[in-house]
Amino acid sequence: MGIYKYSYRFNASHNTSGRDEGRHTHSFEVVFYIKQQVKFFYETEKLVNQYMQKYMGAYLNDVMEKTPTIENMAETFFVDINCFDGDFEVVRLDMSDSPVQTYIIGVEEV
Repeated sequence: MGIYKYSYRFNASHNTSGRDEGRHTHSFEVVFYIKQQVKFFYETEKLVNQYMQKYMGAYLNDVMEKTPTIENMAETFFVDINCFDGDFEVVRLDMSDSPVQTYIIGVEEV
């Protein structure tokens, strides 16, 4: 088994203030580090691509149960993709909405 890096960039809007005027857009970047067998690379990529489609260009408050902060989004992505039926595991996830900070989950496994 090896670890593959899948990177996604997408624009989406969200509101963490609870007020209508607080809605704003970010360019998000999320990087999945997925432990898997080489022969399943394309199957895993297809599943992750399909999953990420609902977030691209979305108003995140409409598609997430929790307040769409970077931390909540990263934790949701990490858990959801690890629940897929497949021979792989997300061992690390990096997520950011700016170049100055990145939220990381699963550091100890990589």
